[in-house]
Amino acid sequence: MCRLLGYISPEAVTTADLIGAEECRQWQNLGRLHADGWGTAWIRPTIDSFDSARPQGTTSGKFDTGTNTPAEEDTISRGGQLERYRTPHEGADDEHLTEVLTQRPSAGRIAHLRMATMGIDLVENTHPFLADNIAFAHNGSIHPIERLREYASETEIERIGGSTDSAIMFALILRRVAEGDDLLNATVATVRMIRSDFDHPGINLLVLTAEEMIVVHDTAGTPIPYQNFDTSGTDGELPLDHKDHYYRMSWQRFDDGATVVSSSGLDHKGWSLIEQSTAMRLSVVNGDETIVRL
Repeated sequence: MCRLLGYISPEAVTTADLIGAEECRQWQNLGRLHADGWGTAWIRPTIDSFDSARPQGTTSGKFDTGTNTPAEEDTISRGGQLERYRTPHEGADDEHLTEVLTQRPSAGRIAHLRMATMGIDLVENTHPFLADNIAFAHNGSIHPIERLREYASETEIERIGGSTDSAIMFALILRRVAEGDDLLNATVATVRMIRSDFDHPGINLLVLTAEEMIVVHDTAGTPIPYQNFDTSGTDGELPLDHKDHYYRMSWQRFDDGATVVSSSGLDHKGWSLIEQSTAMRLSVVNGDETIVRL
């Protein structure tokens, strides 16, 4: 189980430019409960800007070329117009994450805090996943994973990297894209298939390309995973909305079309709730939205 935060904007901005430094700090603090790693993917304006966009202090990290080679260390991946950074370490007090949220502008970014429910806390299971210049982050779970694995080939899963339900779902979306579907239709069709074949799957998604962000909120009937909540890092308290609205998704749209989306845990003053069983496409250029009822 995880926390999601993402935005698109016609101009390069930071997360703090949109929601403020205090909300960024509040979201980052959710890493005390969701402490099994964090990651982010963002749109790179130009190839030459890569070094300036890289979080400072990551010289021990590993570069890869989008092949998602597993590594038990921080990694930065390059993939066309998208870049990714992820680490299996807690994000609450990570200065890199603070910098990402407050000092690294982009036209689009998704960020993810992981609470592992399947798959150990290695970087290969840390979101976002990245392939074909598409970044994917998931909050929820699909059981039984053994049956879900039957839907994708080993080659498809290995190409994504990771061993979780999230990696398999991303592989299924990419299969449809490769067959000719646009990203929204590929995502919707995959979610509908999983909904029909699995009992109350939890599917909150952020999917980012250089042109769009896809948002899915589909968690009706999904049980809150109280058994996975380790509050030793939060003084025994659960964050805001985690007792009864854990899977809630909210969004805020600005006059210029910039749009930010977040899972629960923030104050969300001035935000609107995303309707249950909804998929949404947001255009990076102007924020135009396409909404599909699932």
